Amino acid sequence: MNAQPRRIDPVLAAPAERTGRRSRTAVRVGAAVVAVGVVVGGVTATRAIATPEDTTPAAPGGQTAGSVFANRAVPDADLPAAAAVGQQFSYWTLGADERTHLTTATVLQPKGAAPAGGWPVVVYAHRPDGLSLGCAPSKRRASRDTAAVSGLLRSDYAVVIPDYTTVGVTGSPQYVDFGASAHTVVDAVKALTDIEPSVSPRWAAVGDALGAGTAVELARSATTWQKGSMDFRGAAATTLPVGYDDVLAGLSPASSPVSPDTVADVVYALASLDADDVTDLLTPRGKELVTKARTMCAPALTKAIGSTNLSALVTAPLAANSALDTALREGLQLRTRGFSRPILLSQKLVDDETAVPANLRYLTTAQLSSNKVVAKTYLTGSSTDASRQEQATVAAFLKNLF
Repeated sequence: MNAQPRRIDPVLAAPAERTGRRSRTAVRVGAAVVAVGVVVGGVTATRAIATPEDTTPAAPGGQTAGSVFANRAVPDADLPAAAAVGQQFSYWTLGADERTHLTTATVLQPKGAAPAGGWPVVVYAHRPDGLSLGCAPSKRRASRDTAAVSGLLRSDYAVVIPDYTTVGVTGSPQYVDFGASAHTVVDAVKALTDIEPSVSPRWAAVGDALGAGTAVELARSATTWQKGSMDFRGAAATTLPVGYDDVLAGLSPASSPVSPDTVADVVYALASLDADDVTDLLTPRGKELVTKARTMCAPALTKAIGSTNLSALVTAPLAANSALDTALREGLQLRTRGFSRPILLSQKLVDDETAVPANLRYLTTAQLSSNKVVAKTYLTGSSTDASRQEQATVAAFLKNLF
């Protein structure tokens, strides 16, 4: 890659690109005008960015979803061992509130000469690690994601890692809407084509945990949202968050115990929602953890949660707010049909992070509902062996897509 860091000035501001997605009344991202700090060529520039509602329409570009704001090279010292070069870039995306927001992503390229037509692209839809920009992959590398990203690079894919986090705005609606996070991924790939000519228009996605919900939605909708020469081939989803919509929307003083990681996911979701919708329902302990979630990354928040169960977070059911209940269930439900591209749904039989019986029922329903679904399980009682088999299955699935 020979592209040099450059600044792409936004035209303030083009109207938000509408895609037919529903408007999420329950999730509102505040601050009509925010100060955005963007690192460009080692210099941090602060600029006021207006939302489309506050300005008159201008020429295409600027705040159009999928357009780039700025980019910079990733220092060699910060690259994974399997990467030759990388770029971090900021770009506009259409959020769950149907406003355009600035977000960031990283693209890494493998070592060696790019094939004819460019490196095929795989988006790694990781599980989110926090609401704060400081928790995003462009700022800190989660150890659990290193192996997955390195494996993709060694398989000769350019890897895009979205931050999900909205720059300059408190909260991240992508935590409570798989469609919004999937749209962020599509916009990242759109933006990538503007800054990196050595990648192929062919792309796919791999999603894990809440990122698997993003992958499922991409397999349904990416072909509708992508533009120009973009060629989405399919997605793979692991550690499927089956029933997460019920866990969050069904949050109440009677909620059943779940893992600390799931409690952290719920607390982050509560912190990303409009305070008017949830504050009055929180216990003192719930308010304390929601406040921490706005700045703490996942490892620290999980430690702070300790033995706190979901039932200790609220004084009344979240479902008491019917509009919020509906929005959460619509945004976080894993669909079983409507796929436009192949999707691998993978489930280990030994998995502490999921309710295995529920996930197996989901796989069966999805496979019977769509001929685009490839469902895989692994007949081993060893977690290590199951993980090894799953990695090999995902690698083979991706290879067949391209």
